[in-house]
Amino acid sequence: MYRQTYPARRMFIVIIAITGLLFAIWLQLVRWQVLYAQSSPTVRQEEPSPHMGNIVDAHGVLLAFDAPRYTLGIDKRVIPPDEKEDARAWLLAQGFSSDQVAKALDGSSPVTEFRGVTYRVADAAKAHIQELINSGRRVWLRVDVNWVRAFPQGSVAMHVLGIRDWQRPPKAVGGVHEYYAPFLSKGEELNLEYAREAAPPGGTTPFFPSPYKRDLVLTINTGVQYWVEQELAAAVERYQAKSGSVIVMDPRDGSILALANWPSLDPNRFYERDPSDPAWINRAVTQVYEPGSVIKAVTFAAALDAGAITTDTVIFDPGVWEYGGVIIRNSQQRGYGNVTPEEILAKSLNVPTAMVADRLGPTTFYRYLDLFGFGRLTEIDQAKENAGGYRRPRDSAWSLSDLATNSFGQAIKVTPIQMIRAIAAIANGGYLVRPHVLKGYQKGDTYFEMQTPPRQRVIQTKTARVLTSWLTKVVDSISIPDRVDGYRVAGKTGTAQVILPGESTYAKDEQNVTFVGFFPAEDPQVIMLVFLERPQRGPLSVDPKYIWAFNTAYPTFVRIADRIAPLLDIVPPRAEGGE
Repeated sequence: MYRQTYPARRMFIVIIAITGLLFAIWLQLVRWQVLYAQSSPTVRQEEPSPHMGNIVDAHGVLLAFDAPRYTLGIDKRVIPPDEKEDARAWLLAQGFSSDQVAKALDGSSPVTEFRGVTYRVADAAKAHIQELINSGRRVWLRVDVNWVRAFPQGSVAMHVLGIRDWQRPPKAVGGVHEYYAPFLSKGEELNLEYAREAAPPGGTTPFFPSPYKRDLVLTINTGVQYWVEQELAAAVERYQAKSGSVIVMDPRDGSILALANWPSLDPNRFYERDPSDPAWINRAVTQVYEPGSVIKAVTFAAALDAGAITTDTVIFDPGVWEYGGVIIRNSQQRGYGNVTPEEILAKSLNVPTAMVADRLGPTTFYRYLDLFGFGRLTEIDQAKENAGGYRRPRDSAWSLSDLATNSFGQAIKVTPIQMIRAIAAIANGGYLVRPHVLKGYQKGDTYFEMQTPPRQRVIQTKTARVLTSWLTKVVDSISIPDRVDGYRVAGKTGTAQVILPGESTYAKDEQNVTFVGFFPAEDPQVIMLVFLERPQRGPLSVDPKYIWAFNTAYPTFVRIADRIAPLLDIVPPRAEGGE
């Protein structure tokens, strides 16, 4: 029976609705504060750069906006002796502690500042300043207002969003804040070829458009993003990994539904983290790694598409093979005799995979690697994307052994976003899509929505269908109890050795693990990549050092898929027509 998870979904929607109501009230206060502050000569505004527009998710949930930050300044030098106790009483009435008041009125510093005071205190200070002015007394209070970037969802989608720091002038760092900074700050034209005027999204939302009318709508689903981050953090802890990344994407058009990395941070408190802290790194688009056996899906797609193999091909696997001056072995340390392509993928055999690459030949193999997008930017709208790379036959350092090792994911550097895009081409029937997080944007009084650009065909539709069938059998062959509830999944695991920094050979007991899968296999609507860097512990029920992608990255995929499928209204085929 299909497990019902919709009550949890409804509860999450209620929470979002309540949060939205509270922030609607806050937004009205912010607008009122701007007008109030500009009309008052007693308030000093510090605005070193124009306001940034709002950022919301695909359903109008507020992700980032400009909020006022108040500083209360006290100049004790201008307080007449006979009014000092009145000043003390006023400060205490606003909630300042006795120690804080003593520091301001009796300390050695002539001017004391309390940063980050509440709106209530700032508003009371404005009123008191006006009283002092009206009564002809000296003004010893000052209210400063500067604008900071606020992230009401906390750390959710931090790496997608990036931040705006507190420099003078402030600087956008990372994510869409950096990528779209000229538009968010100044309203500069985006000049997006595939943007078209459209009706504003999501019905009515109090956050869109903002008063500044230079706002972004992202493809991110906040509910999906939340659960992805929760399960990723749990997996990093469970398997004692150094870091991890998860990407959830619509394989049909490249829309990013969630993108998460761990470690992460709260962008509202970014100043507590040193710039060198790993939590800043958007590993999903900047970190390169050797993907291992995940890339075998690409090798076999290329071979089938080019006619180097067929569904009836049988290859003899000796278990060990010398090729290009190197010895290639299966990870199982044995040979399997005559095997079909489907069996090679299911057992993840290195030797027959290298033999398939040899059948393709260097020219065709590397042409397909390029078609699948490896070694070049995906052009995702995120800051500082890494192109990865690999040696090609035209490079002096290339050798025939690279053809073999590249075929099963060694000596090739990819990013998680490149890897998921490549497998998405199998899921969607053979097309390379452009991953993106921008759904639409408000420019002045007009809303523009992104249209799907023409897709580049990589492999034939029939090739994609056969590969999907093979990859479904790969998942079916994973002999652990974890299964996505109600769906058939197509996917591939990858357990790759690691060359540690400062070393030239693969570490003996270090590996990265990856699983890329899409579902429902019959009509793929979601593709997800789970990457864990150097996990140190496998499942507790077996040898903790028995660490493979199938018992770490794949179970994480299952946990996330079970969480997010109801949020995306993906109904399992067996539940259709049921009660």
